[in-house]
Amino acid sequence: MRASLLLFFLLTTTTMATINQSNFRQQNVEFLFNMFKDYKVIQEPNHPIFYQGMAFYWYGAYVPSAERPQSCIILASHPDWPFDRNVFRNGTIPTAAVFGCQAGKMCQGAKCVEPLTHFNVVTYTLVGVVIILIICLLGGKSRAAKRNQQAEPPRGATEVFERPRRRAPRDPSFDNLFSPPPSMPRDNRVRFMSPPEYTE
Repeated sequence: MRASLLLFFLLTTTTMATINQSNFRQQNVEFLFNMFKDYKVIQEPNHPIFYQGMAFYWYGAYVPSAERPQSCIILASHPDWPFDRNVFRNGTIPTAAVFGCQAGKMCQGAKCVEPLTHFNVVTYTLVGVVIILIICLLGGKSRAAKRNQQAEPPRGATEVFERPRRRAPRDPSFDNLFSPPPSMPRDNRVRFMSPPEYTE
């Protein structure tokens, strides 16, 4: 699409009659050269292009093999499209690439990934629970060891045991929340006015 627009732009600008025609054409050629200097030209569309260790083929040149029986197609509109700056010899831009995945794997963008099965979810969950339990058990031993070290009295000292003081029990009733304390007179309570009554 880009290449065809650029060729159309080149044809329309070179057919215009200008006073300095040679300079104008030279500027157009330099403009096109600068546009295409970052592009890679695909010489043989039947041969694969390797990207991150995977072979990608153009326009159905891929034939499934025994080690990669699953065919995957990635379109140029996909966000993971790896061939942004590639163009064929005739100036067209590739719109799709085909690659293969191993048996039991699925296509995800330009990669082959293992599908998330019920067995995988259960396995990962169990491994996570075991790791959390190990961390909790190892963390508990170090705290107990610290308590034992702090509780050891120095040798030769007499041991004095003090009974810990208990707090006074709370009053379980909720009556004290809504009534004023006994030291406060009952006249200082907040009073709410009743809403006005409506007449018909």
